[in-house]
Amino acid sequence: MKPSSITKAICGLITVLGGLMLTVPFIDYVYHEPISECFLIAGILLLSVGSLLGRIKAEPLTTLEALVTAAIAWIIIPLISAIVLALQINVSFVDALFESVSGFTGTGFTVLTPSHLKHSIIFWRSVMQWTGELGFVVFAMVLIPYFYKIARTLYGIERPVKLETTFYRTAIRLILIYLLLTVLGTAAYVLTGMPFFEALNHVMTTVATGGMSTYDNGYNMIYAYAPATYWPFIVFMILGGMNFIDLYSIFSGKIKRLLTSEEFHYYIGSLIFISVLVSLSYYYAEGMRNWNDAFRVGFFNTISGMTTTGFNIGSLTNLKDVTKALITVGMFIGGMTFSTAGGIKSLRLMLFMKKLKHYVQSMISPSSVVRAISARGKSISDADIAAALLFIVVHGIVVVSAALAISAYGYSFTDALFESTSAASCVGLSVNVVSSTAPTGVKLIITATMLMGRIEYLNVFLLLALIFGRKTIALTQQ
Repeated sequence: MKPSSITKAICGLITVLGGLMLTVPFIDYVYHEPISECFLIAGILLLSVGSLLGRIKAEPLTTLEALVTAAIAWIIIPLISAIVLALQINVSFVDALFESVSGFTGTGFTVLTPSHLKHSIIFWRSVMQWTGELGFVVFAMVLIPYFYKIARTLYGIERPVKLETTFYRTAIRLILIYLLLTVLGTAAYVLTGMPFFEALNHVMTTVATGGMSTYDNGYNMIYAYAPATYWPFIVFMILGGMNFIDLYSIFSGKIKRLLTSEEFHYYIGSLIFISVLVSLSYYYAEGMRNWNDAFRVGFFNTISGMTTTGFNIGSLTNLKDVTKALITVGMFIGGMTFSTAGGIKSLRLMLFMKKLKHYVQSMISPSSVVRAISARGKSISDADIAAALLFIVVHGIVVVSAALAISAYGYSFTDALFESTSAASCVGLSVNVVSSTAPTGVKLIITATMLMGRIEYLNVFLLLALIFGRKTIALTQQ
């Protein structure tokens, strides 16, 4: 391995982080609040170090070097943010690390109280989610001149699908789509009754399927004073959980292409199916004896969970186990591949269902009748199906293991499973296991689970591919 190449790639990423940190003192200036000196100093320092070390000569990253770079980046970026945040707002390092990991992974859990924070720190929480979910690599590809040359392999690991002929053009297209969603969402939220600052922050965490809020009571506060925001929140949560290829089809007017996407069919179908089940559970199990209210709350909370956004209407803490279990299933499934959403993704669900159908058909029909499994117009090999199924199994093992560890602290297994699924799928919905008073061990378990869920165990799969000398299987990537 070439340390110079890894160092230069990391420098590109921390340069982006430094530039982002300077938005905090800028917001302080705009709102006439005390300047956040820790963010100001850290931002200037990171920009300086990144610029100086970025001058070293380096060759393009190999696949192994890209793996190491990704692993280091996902440790160092939240770590730097945690140190600065802890110093700036005087919280424990564990809480600052939890908040930073939750932010950059787009999970949306919080152990802080927004009402006690300045505008700039609230904005920083939104910035972490907005940039972290799309990926620092995407921004570095466009903003740092040398990054594309040496880190194309790293981009291929983080965002392996192309919208254009090159990764560079794809990165530009992704940022433009992201910005367009943010602008349209901000306008929609303002028009339905939200102040501009709250609207901007919430749309940033909506399109990033993150879920952090400017209010202690989250979306419940917004729903109370601006109930008309319900519909734009629903729309942008669904858009946030969609595949960027399908979003590109929407914005380029290729609606027919979108409607022929099998994964999109599974995505919308599973959203509707589980939302109906949760709504029925609200009506029958929770005793919400108004069909309109039951479906309104049931659809919102399920869509929020399945798109892994993390907003909710009403408290989730006192829900019956059956309702929690249904929402947990939705969070486990998640959104679409090549999106900002987490979970096993609709494509893997689709492959699992097709494999199950194929298996049943092979048992009751002659082999000449059974057709090969296909997706996106291409035949899917057994190896690719195995990779998708392996991911589902690994995700399930991580969720259950984390739940068992959390339940050891005295929480019910249902609540622990809900919370671990929310963490591993980067959702952020909580039944009050996550809080400022949660045991340190619980915070650390959930922090590790959020990180593993965000990178989708990618390093493990790619290392296995390298060890066995096989080409990386795309279906194990985001």
